Amino acid sequence: MIKQLFISLSFLFMSSLTFAQDTVLKVYCSVEPVSCAWLNSQMLQVFNISSQMEVKSSGDVLRLLEEGNKEGFDLWWGGTGDTHLKAAESDLLMPIKLTNMADQLFWSRNILNISGQRSIGIYAGVLGIIVNKKVLSDLSLDVPQCWSDLGDPRYKSQIIIGDPNLSGTAYTFLSTLLQIYKGEKARPMISDIKQNIRLTTSSGYKALAPLISGENSISIVFIHDAVPMLEYNDDLAVVIPCEGTGYEIGAASILKKSSNHTAAQQFIEFSTHPEIQDSLATDIGLQIYSNINTIKSRAYFDNRYFNLINYDFFTYSRPDTRKRVLDLWNELD
Repeated sequence: MIKQLFISLSFLFMSSLTFAQDTVLKVYCSVEPVSCAWLNSQMLQVFNISSQMEVKSSGDVLRLLEEGNKEGFDLWWGGTGDTHLKAAESDLLMPIKLTNMADQLFWSRNILNISGQRSIGIYAGVLGIIVNKKVLSDLSLDVPQCWSDLGDPRYKSQIIIGDPNLSGTAYTFLSTLLQIYKGEKARPMISDIKQNIRLTTSSGYKALAPLISGENSISIVFIHDAVPMLEYNDDLAVVIPCEGTGYEIGAASILKKSSNHTAAQQFIEFSTHPEIQDSLATDIGLQIYSNINTIKSRAYFDNRYFNLINYDFFTYSRPDTRKRVLDLWNELD
């Protein structure tokens, strides 16, 4: 399989590309480390380009870019689209041109359009409530069915999520609540939920480890991050809230201070081809991927997962909106 992948991609790209042997592409990667490591290895095998890859949450990368990209990174792969869009609006990214845009799904091309051609949607993922049924049962607590249930005082110290200031997952959670419960109702609900939070983590997927170990009963993550654990742990279950749920479009962008623009461009195009996305969808990242010819992710087999709201990426990526959302969270007791 890997040999066939190597031959196929080599045929597609290597005939038309030549990179200096000492090229080192510096990549911020905002997905799970296993996906980052796999992409890193494939880049080396197919293009003979070494990558210095650092795994960081999308909020952390955005902060580093706003501070001037002092370490001179070239590329940002993965992480929620709202953070990429904010970076685009802040003029921190470079234009992207793909040769296979016709093969990308609408939501992928939409991110490219609203970013001013500076970010492309690579994958999508649905936000869910993941519960440890055993812990809930031991505490005589019901499985929450709605976002509004999470503010019930009975769930005191039972919720773990990412820190919205750092985690794109947690920012998506807040944005989802604000879009469902508009006006004055959202603030007290978010306040009640925050009172029930045991701790916050630096990245969204890190909220799963304590749930698995039984430290808490509820975590809020993207479903694909939880699927590998669901397959061997019958105590875990996915809840799609009754009000509907938000979703992410993970993006990729070339950073404005990149000294390896051509290599960064090809890394992104490489990751939009089904030869790569098929492996990510079935065995590694498990998200829903952008190419129309990519196979369906095994994480999203259940149609009930797609009770989605009409998530407003444009509004919730704008700097003033993002500041308002985070200020709301940070000011709550």
